[in-house]
Amino acid sequence: GNVSQVRGGDVGGGTATMTNEMFNMVKAVVGVGVLSLPAGIAAFGDAPSASIPAALLIAGIGSVAAYNFSLLGRLCAITGALSYRGAWEKAVGPNTAWIPAVSCVVK
Repeated sequence: GNVSQVRGGDVGGGTATMTNEMFNMVKAVVGVGVLSLPAGIAAFGDAPSASIPAALLIAGIGSVAAYNFSLLGRLCAITGALSYRGAWEKAVGPNTAWIPAVSCVVK
């Protein structure tokens, strides 16, 4: 629709689609895991038993991340927001809406 009619405080001329945003988010989450897991397992040396706790840790962290993404999706559906910032504005308030943007840049 029209840029002036966008909900959730998202005013701008961005061209990213929801598919692009989902791909970027999955890429970031998977990238962090792929890069950090070998170093974590290597710290335990050559012990084959290190792969079992590593697999459990990956499953646990993945479950927490999936739950958090689910909560964010539900929040956006409830508030009608289209971004982290928009969801934050509607749930917490506009005065601190810069926090999600800064946290994404700083990570």
